[in-house]
Amino acid sequence: MERRITLTDIDRPGEALEVDIIAADETSLTLAVPNTSVQFRLFRHSRQSPYHGSLGGRSYCFVPLAVEARKTVTKGSK
Repeated sequence: MERRITLTDIDRPGEALEVDIIAADETSLTLAVPNTSVQFRLFRHSRQSPYHGSLGGRSYCFVPLAVEARKTVTKGSK
């Protein structure tokens, strides 16, 4: 189940990191940095939350499309 996604650097939004998903479940993503042996994990507290984690002192965030779509629908319905 390898798929490439882009993580947002929380402190530097213009400096994204592309990673491959190795494994995923409700609360965590196990990721690999392409062309390296580096692996790390992102976590979230609920299905409606984005994933958060860090690598090398930098904090990253990933918002799955389903979470983003729910936020857009909620904002548009108010």
